[in-house]
Amino acid sequence: MLAGFLQTIAKLVPTAAITGCVPFPLDPLRRRFPQIEWHEYTVEARTSCIRAADAWLGLGGSPFQAAQSRWFIDHLIGDLDLCHAVRRPMFFVGIGVQTPAELENPDVLRVCRAAHTIWTRDRVSAKRLSPIASTRVHAAADLSHALFRRSSLPSPARDSIGIVANCDYQAWPQLSGWVEALEILRPQKRFWIAQETRDLPGAERALFGSLPERLRSRWEMRDADEPECPLSDVIAEWPTPDLLVTCRYHAAIASAWAGAKVLVVEINEKLRSIARDLGVPAVAPTASTAELISAISQTHRAANLDHLAEAAERACRDFILAASTA
Repeated sequence: MLAGFLQTIAKLVPTAAITGCVPFPLDPLRRRFPQIEWHEYTVEARTSCIRAADAWLGLGGSPFQAAQSRWFIDHLIGDLDLCHAVRRPMFFVGIGVQTPAELENPDVLRVCRAAHTIWTRDRVSAKRLSPIASTRVHAAADLSHALFRRSSLPSPARDSIGIVANCDYQAWPQLSGWVEALEILRPQKRFWIAQETRDLPGAERALFGSLPERLRSRWEMRDADEPECPLSDVIAEWPTPDLLVTCRYHAAIASAWAGAKVLVVEINEKLRSIARDLGVPAVAPTASTAELISAISQTHRAANLDHLAEAAERACRDFILAASTA
């Protein structure tokens, strides 16, 4: 997503200066995204960056969710106050709303109403934001489409299945039954793909470890990311199966652009939205094994994805224009 934005902005405004303040180690970010001037996450650094900027930009993701913690909402409120103090406009590009309940939070309402313009990554998010934002809201697409249209992703491995399993910190009682049921397809290769490389509860590695050994031993664990590698190398090594069953948003996008057949597991609204955008089937995580196999029979390779990349790039162009005249 960030790479897609940077690639597009580099074409539109090659001289653009972009700064970012994050509460994470800076060196990995500086190596992967040297186009950005990265700073420590301090009030002083954030104040300095906002004062020196023409505009503040919230980029991608689901910034209003607070299911595990509200730290990011607190961050947005802090930056909103900093922007008000020096009269800098706030924009959001490529964002999504994960659940309708997020928009009932008074602080979220305050941020949305203060934003100059919002471009969402899907139509459902735009529809939900429009009534509460006292600003312009436009439906666009996820910024990663702009990246993947210009990337050389590996072609699907023949007779292979990939799973990107995630249940957002929840239990997934059906998972072992699903994995067992997939054997009916008689795959030659089985990839357990970890988009999230950390061993978090309910994420790919933890769910892999929860499988009975008789199932786990059949699958090859594949990391979708190598933090120390350039992003171009990561993309070139993307583990594209012939059929992907995914609970991850960007795994669905990358694999669809690579030519895989995709089945989305709709654990939340953003997964339902990307299934609609890609035009691929979706299934609930509570589905029976019979329902899973039926859904797999309907999978196909996504077509006509260029319009999504064009929508993402158009949002970037519109942001540049709006920021230059705000």
